[in-house]
Amino acid sequence: MRNALITTIFAATVALAATGLAAHPAMADSADSNSQPLRLAQNDNGPKLFTLYQQIQNLQQQVRDLNGRVDTLQHKLKQNEKGQRDLYQNLDKRLSKLENGGAGGSGSSGNAHGSQAATGNDDGSNASDVDAATQAAYMDGFNKLKNGKYDAAIAAFKQFVAQHPHTSLTDNAWYWLGETYYVQQKLGQSEKAFDTVVNQFSDSSKVPSALYKIGLIKAAHNHSDNAKATWQRVVDQYPNSDAAGLARKKLQSLGSGG
Repeated sequence: MRNALITTIFAATVALAATGLAAHPAMADSADSNSQPLRLAQNDNGPKLFTLYQQIQNLQQQVRDLNGRVDTLQHKLKQNEKGQRDLYQNLDKRLSKLENGGAGGSGSSGNAHGSQAATGNDDGSNASDVDAATQAAYMDGFNKLKNGKYDAAIAAFKQFVAQHPHTSLTDNAWYWLGETYYVQQKLGQSEKAFDTVVNQFSDSSKVPSALYKIGLIKAAHNHSDNAKATWQRVVDQYPNSDAAGLARKKLQSLGSGG
């Protein structure tokens, strides 16, 4: 569209110049170019030429506006690309930490879930209070997520929480379902999954991380006050969790306390 406008302006300018020279050759030598459209308007074709001049001016303004919009869109695109890379890197770090026996960034809540996270079994691979079939069903979803098969992971986690709504791995499944949606930028579905962790599994070690992610989603929707309040909740209620450290950084970057 921008190239078409530029071509139109060029053609119109050439036509204007040719017509103007034919009507008043002496005008081509005039140094006062700003008054040329007014002088052209005095000949027989003046009104038409002046209208054409105004159209050219309008087209030039449209091109300038279009250039500004293109620059803005390019800037937003770069920001989105960076945000997407950050999402994948964040998830990769979490999964790598789990594979290496880390706590998964959830913190400990002092119950069975908290003990599981503290001992490095946050991926559910060594859950001792579920049968082998239940654990295998959970790990099926987790391994698909780890291998980047996000649609398959979503299907597996959704099936798990439907078939196993009250196990020690159900909160994990809801959390990783939220993470998988989050990586795919399906923020509405992601937030619902994280909300389920917070509201239905309040003792889960996943709650701090789920709240932190909810804050990110609120911020992505430009709900800054809600995002700040959510991160502050993480800091206040779960001060020793890894999520609290991340929340503090977000609050500090926004000029809040934390």
